[in-house]
This record gives sequence, structure tokens and C-alpha cells, in this order.
Amino acid sequence: MDTTLLFTAALQLPDPWRVSGVELRDGEDGGRELHITIGFEPGSRFSCPHAQCGREACPMHDVRNRVWRHLNLFQYQAFIHAGVPRVSCPEHGVRAVPVPWARPGSGSTLLFEAMVVEPAKSQPVADIAGQVGEHDTGSWRFIGHDVDQARLYEDYTGVEAIGIDGTSRKGHRYITVLADPAERNVIRVVPGKDANTVKRFALDFMDHNGDPNRVTPVTCDMSPGSAKGIRGHLPNAAKVIDEFHVIKHANEAVGKVRRTQAGRNPLLRRTEYLWLRNEEGLTGLQLETKHNLRKQRVRTGRACRMRGTLQDIHATGTSRMRAEAGFRTWCSWMMHSRPEPMKTLARRIRRHWQDILTYFDHRCTNAILEGLNGIIQHIRTRARGLRNMDHFSTMIYLTCGKLDLATVTI
Repeated sequence: MDTTLLFTAALQLPDPWRVSGVELRDGEDGGRELHITIGFEPGSRFSCPHAQCGREACPMHDVRNRVWRHLNLFQYQAFIHAGVPRVSCPEHGVRAVPVPWARPGSGSTLLFEAMVVEPAKSQPVADIAGQVGEHDTGSWRFIGHDVDQARLYEDYTGVEAIGIDGTSRKGHRYITVLADPAERNVIRVVPGKDANTVKRFALDFMDHNGDPNRVTPVTCDMSPGSAKGIRGHLPNAAKVIDEFHVIKHANEAVGKVRRTQAGRNPLLRRTEYLWLRNEEGLTGLQLETKHNLRKQRVRTGRACRMRGTLQDIHATGTSRMRAEAGFRTWCSWMMHSRPEPMKTLARRIRRHWQDILTYFDHRCTNAILEGLNGIIQHIRTRARGLRNMDHFSTMIYLTCGKLDLATVTI
């Protein structure tokens, strides 16, 4: 078979495109490169590229030469060369004809982009770019394009519950991640953590056929920005502060008590793990150490028991009424105790009283988001920190968004 016919078949070129030449050349780095030239039959005519125009067989105006990076062939880097025709439409003027192997404006073929985008889910983009001999700037450009285009096809019809969680980067730069607990995927990433984050989510949600009025439970933390945004843009939603966020603040309070005491009691130094982890997760020696410290009647041990009681309320609160009674007793105990961090925790719980009790009506949690947050932290770690927040958001969508990339890469 003729080489040009073989490459035409391999590239699956539609009429009137044809491979007109294949050549091995010396590259700038001293290696060999494969250059494939694509043309079209003389006298070919093309349809007007304008989306609203159905005019066919427009006359050719001129040809602009372009080069695209393609998938490697064996050990050789491959490039596609083609003269891109521009046609003259009586209604829409002179326009460039889109080529079937690449998206408009890209310097890489669709197959090359797909080869880079897929491994970016698990590898640093800089490493992938180095493996294929490209600069990571170009890789980020088409990864971002493919993610943005794939998001256009997302459909949030029927989504009735939302989870909200925030994460920060060095320098107090925050992003808010919103997820669909039912589908277990991220549906929106918004910079910041104030009320505008919920507003921007609601607008994007409606752009994808979501109905903010149908969202009922929203699980989130105790930040005032989330509360204001939920009230203003998710009018029928009940704000739910689940057990995870309550116990998170309890752990912080226990940690503050321990640090205060450790300054006076050397035995409490480097024992944070003992107090913040549940006892079933400790070894025999760790349990023995913890029990011996408790016998000394240290305040940290008392604070740890208070945290445990808070967990018991969530575990045994079979109804909102029963849980409320447990919280009232617990808060009274805290306010009559000596450790100031535990009193502060009781005041915090009283400020968010209704939202914490709403958990016992809906029983929805942010567990999915906490799992996704572990993946998000891994994204940042493997890239040794992402200075560009747009790149960070792109990787969250790519890794946790369950996007259908086939809609834009095939």
C-alpha cells in the first residue's frame, strides 16, 4: 500500500483531506522527527464554518499554513502540516475552515491533547509535559480548555442536596468546593469563602439546568459567609452542620487545652495524637499511656471526655428532641467547667444551635466532601503546590468532577 494512503487511513481523514507526504527530518535537538503533510483535492469546496450558516460549497479565498504536534510514532515525535483553507461566504465573509484533527486555535491534535489530559488526573502536569517534550504552559492551556468545554455538557437536573467545604492555600487564599453528595462529585469550584461563592454557584447551577429552589439540605461548616449565601441564593435549603464539623471544633478545643497544660506538665508534650484519636484506633501502649495521664486528673483528659460525650450525642441522638436535650446538658456542663477553650466551644454550638440540630432531621453529612478533600490535598502535594488558582480549580474538576472528556477530545 502507498505510504500516503496508509497514513490517510490511519488518521481517519474524511474527504476531501488526504495525506500528501510523509518525511523523516532532523529535529532541533538532534533527534529525528516525523512530519506528515495533509492536503485536499484540487478544486475542493467547503461549507461556511459559521454555526448559523448552512451554505455549502463556498469558494476558497486563500490557504494558511499550520503545524500541529501529533502523537509520537514509535520513537519519533510527529507533526502534522497542512494548508488550512479560508472560504468566502457572501453572508459571513472570509472564515477559516476547521480541520478534523484539531480544535480551532490549538497547536496540538485532539489525540495528542487526550494523551496529556488523561494522565494529568494522576501525575503532575510538568512531569507529563517533560515526558512528551512540550512546555507545561501549552499543556495547561489545552487541559483547561478541555475541562471548561466538558463542563458545558454537565446537567444538574434533579440535584436536590449540596455539600459545601472550603480549603485554603498558603497566604490565606481560599477556594470553596461544592459537591453533589448523591453523585459523589464536585460540581463547582469558586474562589473565596464569602456569601458571593454561593451566589456564583447558584448562577452556574442554573446554567446547567439546576434549580436552586429544589435544593433542600445543604451541609457546610460554621462560617457566616456560607449561611448568608445560602439564605440569599438557595431559598428553600436547610443549612446542616454535621457531626464532622462539630467534632472538628471539639478537637481544636481539646488541642488548645493540651497545649496550655503542656507548658507546665512535660508529660503532655507530644501526646496530641493520644487525645484526638478515638481509643479503638490506639495501640495497647498508647492506651496505657493515655489512661495513666488521666489518673493524674489533667484537664486535657477531662476535655477529651467532654469531646467523647459530644460524639455520643450524635451517635445516640435518634431524634431531634433527644439530641437537643443532650446538647443542653452538655453545654451546661461546659459552661461550668474550667477549661476556657471548652467554654468557647459551648458558645459556638449555641450560636449555631438550629443548624446543628437540623442534622438530626436530614441525617446528611459532608463525608463525601471530606473524602474529596483528601484527593484535593493530594493534587496540591504532588504538584508541590499550585501557585495558579485557575490551574488548581482545573485539576479539581478533572480529578473529582467526573467530567465526560470524550465530548471534547474525540
